Amino acid sequence: MLKYWPQIRKSTFFKLGVVTAISYVLYLMAGFLLPLLLAVGLAFALYPLVNAIAQVRMAHGMIKLSRVVAIILALMAFCIFIFMIIGFIILPLFGQMNEFLQKLPALAVKSNLQDLDSMLKDPSTIPLLPSDFNMLVNGLLNWAMGFVGTVLRNLVQSSLGIVQSLIGLIIVPFLAFYFLKDWRELRLMVINLFNYDAQEKAAEVVDEIGRTMSAYVRGMGKLSLISGFVITIGTAFLGIDFPLVLGFWAILAETVPVVGPLMGAVPAVFIAYGQAPEAAFHVALFYLVYYQLDANFIMPKLMGQKIDLHPVVLIISLLIGAKLFGILGMVFAVPVAAVYRVLYKQLWHAGEGREN
Repeated sequence: MLKYWPQIRKSTFFKLGVVTAISYVLYLMAGFLLPLLLAVGLAFALYPLVNAIAQVRMAHGMIKLSRVVAIILALMAFCIFIFMIIGFIILPLFGQMNEFLQKLPALAVKSNLQDLDSMLKDPSTIPLLPSDFNMLVNGLLNWAMGFVGTVLRNLVQSSLGIVQSLIGLIIVPFLAFYFLKDWRELRLMVINLFNYDAQEKAAEVVDEIGRTMSAYVRGMGKLSLISGFVITIGTAFLGIDFPLVLGFWAILAETVPVVGPLMGAVPAVFIAYGQAPEAAFHVALFYLVYYQLDANFIMPKLMGQKIDLHPVVLIISLLIGAKLFGILGMVFAVPVAAVYRVLYKQLWHAGEGREN
């Protein structure tokens, strides 16, 4: 058996089996990995700030801040930034969301009245009623009852999930602190898991994954903030209600590739249509122009070719992520796919040219 090991190791089926096994283990550990991934992302985002603070000299250059102090200051700056977002954006956002939810039935009624008005003006547009109207009504009522039950169950499950998530979020800054403080030791620890002959290749893979993730996290952070700012200002200028809600939603939608623009635009068009049908056209045009600029100019400038994933791979990754983990799966689908791409490029054909 051992004499056939080189051929088995080079087999495509063997490699696919290893990838599948690793993916399955990661899937089973998803609940544990989420705080870890968030901490890694935070560490990558704060790394340039930590380096900048560590270079600051005080007392006419006589005192240089230690890296630990620089990390603590960077984390404090991040916490202040989060508190500012909560105070100036999140709290007003909740107020706008509450107002939006209160107006939601009125928006739907207004939309229906507009449809009714068009039907009265042109009776030919009135749809034919189904032959069994009572059956239709009963079916809708049953669906509504089932929907309400599902929502209530999801609320209970979400409440438990929120408690677990809060516990996980508490450890994120602590993990990020140690990632920033001891990243060289952690990198060396990972490399030392491999045989001496493979350590050089392992170091190359680890470094490329680090560069890819760093570029993605920083680029995506900038893109999201730009989108939130532009959408907030643009919708406010167009006179659309709830610009902060739409801007915050744009920040979240920007983290989802491919379908993010559609996710960001639909609520805005719906709100605008509730105000005036012609406003919906203006909003749709605004989103179309902005996201075209985003895709063709802003994103290439900020992201470059660091991820380098084919659109088909992106879409498949998003579908798998959405199926397994919902919205969070879609958010993390691209960086995970980028890591797999690095592993494929570096390791899939490694050693094949040296073995007979």
